[in-house]
Amino acid sequence: MTKIRGWTQHGQLFSVIPEPPPKYYTLLIPLPSSTNLYKGLEQQMKIISNSLKIISIDQIKNPFLEDAYKTIKKIISKQCSASNPNERLLFHGTSLLGIIGITEDGFDDRFFNAGGAWGYGSYFADNPRKSHGFTALDVTDQTRVMFYSKVLLGKESIQNTTNNALVSAPQGHPSVRGTAFQYAEYIVYRYGQALPYLKIVYKD
Repeated sequence: MTKIRGWTQHGQLFSVIPEPPPKYYTLLIPLPSSTNLYKGLEQQMKIISNSLKIISIDQIKNPFLEDAYKTIKKIISKQCSASNPNERLLFHGTSLLGIIGITEDGFDDRFFNAGGAWGYGSYFADNPRKSHGFTALDVTDQTRVMFYSKVLLGKESIQNTTNNALVSAPQGHPSVRGTAFQYAEYIVYRYGQALPYLKIVYKD
């Protein structure tokens, strides 16, 4: 107990600045199965297998990742004709450990694929069958996870042969489109150039 200017204090002093509320960096918001987006993705995923079953599709809301993406979008738009950043919605498969990392921290360039056919980047596909090959089976419930992501491609550098020495897109291009294999691959090399948009949980 302390006396201050005639007042008697009981207990601890408190700060005039309140403690900030708990921070939720990422929210997963279920996408209703009645929406056209859900139905369209369900049809696309059937390319993998007619027996494939969608368990859930969640929209990923992360304000920090969204802010980073918006900044890169402005930069790439400025570099492109008609200010068109060539934004695409593309698929991405990853390991079980990668699922949490991508959801919380996005496509972090510290963990890009170093052994890819077009070097050290983050790889995407317009065909889910390609991305399915990079997913991992969760043996606890027999599910897999694939991300449907917004990707800023800008003026793509079309690469008909592999080049695993790349650590960035060729000068004048924000991305690479690799066409050496059966399915096209889209590669970006900068953090914030891709945004995880939807998390698809499925069984094949």
